[in-house]
Amino acid sequence: MADPLPPLMANLACFLFAFLYVAGIYVLQGDSQQARKLSRDHPLVIKNRIKSVILTSCIVPALVWLLLSPSQSKFAQALGMTIPDSASHALCILSPLLLTGVLFLGPLCQLYFDQTLVFQKYANVTEDIKHIFTTLVGQRNYVVASASLLAPATEEFVFRSCMIPVLHQAGYSTTYIILVTPLYFGLAHLHHLQENYYRLGGDRTALMRAAMTSLCQFIYTTLFGWYVTFVFMRHGNIWSPILCHSFCNLMGLPDLSDMALRTKTEQKVIYGAYVLGLLLFIRLLYTLTNPALVGGSLYWPPS
Repeated sequence: MADPLPPLMANLACFLFAFLYVAGIYVLQGDSQQARKLSRDHPLVIKNRIKSVILTSCIVPALVWLLLSPSQSKFAQALGMTIPDSASHALCILSPLLLTGVLFLGPLCQLYFDQTLVFQKYANVTEDIKHIFTTLVGQRNYVVASASLLAPATEEFVFRSCMIPVLHQAGYSTTYIILVTPLYFGLAHLHHLQENYYRLGGDRTALMRAAMTSLCQFIYTTLFGWYVTFVFMRHGNIWSPILCHSFCNLMGLPDLSDMALRTKTEQKVIYGAYVLGLLLFIRLLYTLTNPALVGGSLYWPPS
């Protein structure tokens, strides 16, 4: 790898990566009043965002290459894009996904009682898959072209694969990288403030509501960013964070708004599952992200 990067340069580079990820959306969208008022689910907005994130995902690694000047094999390792060399290695990459599923034990329990889990009575797997692969909203949230994950893949690639090697090369500690990298991720989501402002009416009340929504989103994305950054550094690959991110997109935020409509037994089981899931998540956090499972990590010192 290259000589250590100046810390200021590393942080400015990360800021640039986040800026490019967001700026491309608005460059392609245009600056007209009509364009700014379009919903994020409008076909034109989705198409422009897909083009933008793909373009950014090509530009940013080129910049990382210029900063680090690594060999080809070292570059793939730095980005966490090495391919598992055995079936057991590939299976171990799934362990953080299992950990994420444990954290969502409560919501999964709700789906179970609603009989909407896969293979249950009201599950519609065929329609869900069709929606993901054939609608623009589905492609934005999960896929692009035929089989590559879009939102999770490009966000994890830019905000984990590309930022972490730069900060690591600047000599920052593991703790610093885990805590700071997600802040860029959270800041990159603040651009939704403008969209929400126009969507909610474009007045002072709309501004306040949009600001609160963006603040909540910043907090959530930062917390989530801490987790997937931790996973990336522990496992040293991008595949685990992408799977965790995709699962979280699929599940959405926990929703307890219908609890009053459930039976007392269901309420007790669901609330218990939320508590148990959180406790198991804390207990298994280091076990299921053990670097030894994947043969060690470039970013996590051997214990």
